[in-house]
Amino acid sequence: MLKKKLLISGLGGSLFPYLHEQLQDKYEVFYVDADEQLEKIYAHYNFYKSPWINDAAYWVFIKDIIQKNNIDYYIPLIDEEIVEAKKSIEDFCGVKVISPTHEFALLSMNKYILMQKLHAANISSVVSFTGDIFKWEIPAPVFVKPISGRGSRGIRKISGSIQLNAYYELEKYTPEEILIQEHLEGTEYTVGVLVNNMNDVISISSKKIIRKKGITQIAVTENNTLIDDVSIKVVKELKPCGPINIQLILTPQNEIKIFEINPRFSTTSIMEYAGGVNLISLYIDWYNKKYYGAVIRPKKDLLLYRRWENLFYGGE
Repeated sequence: MLKKKLLISGLGGSLFPYLHEQLQDKYEVFYVDADEQLEKIYAHYNFYKSPWINDAAYWVFIKDIIQKNNIDYYIPLIDEEIVEAKKSIEDFCGVKVISPTHEFALLSMNKYILMQKLHAANISSVVSFTGDIFKWEIPAPVFVKPISGRGSRGIRKISGSIQLNAYYELEKYTPEEILIQEHLEGTEYTVGVLVNNMNDVISISSKKIIRKKGITQIAVTENNTLIDDVSIKVVKELKPCGPINIQLILTPQNEIKIFEINPRFSTTSIMEYAGGVNLISLYIDWYNKKYYGAVIRPKKDLLLYRRWENLFYGGE
């Protein structure tokens, strides 16, 4: 039986090489990334150096790779790419895109509108203002972040007006581009929710964050019915029709405060694989099929500990 072919972007991310090791036996995997050094690091992979995502040639490049290699499924992992992936690539040469809808990606990338949607649907409420209308209606400290952004870029804890003005000056954002939110007390979770294209929830994986710096460095899987219920509400209300990652705080009063949703697999998705849940295979198995089974969860109390690795190339 011929292996299905996958094209995955963002090879430079922390999912790799672990994810590749989980996929290589069942799939023929191809990768793209703008970092040419990855050709040396992953010398045995099917790797193509891509233009930058904001380059007009990017989608022409992606289509060329898909056509040349008869790709079956394309998995975009770069947020800016995901917004356009469904609209630009789905069904080109028969390829299927494993990501949420274009509409959901646009929503999740605008954190202010997302917060309003979650509040209106009675799912989660985090007091939020855009920088241009913020008048210290909530007490310091507050969290500031770009309304449109990813990862931990531009996120700061601010204690007063002087710091806020310095933030605008140093980070080069205008007040209209910034979201200001109440400081949330509690335990942070990152939650992987596998949703098929029929908007059926197949898997939920709650991971309690123990240490985070940009990306999650230490986390542990946990079964939490409160988080499960809220995750299912998010899917029913917002209809992502693709894999998402919910970031939230569980307060000491057991309130769930969602502060971000990413329209893609998380960098902690490897914890699902380590815990016995094969996310990509499940999505493919249930593509265009109604899923009526129980929600699948990875083994609980599974600890992720990320460490640094030093790699050297060249020299004489």
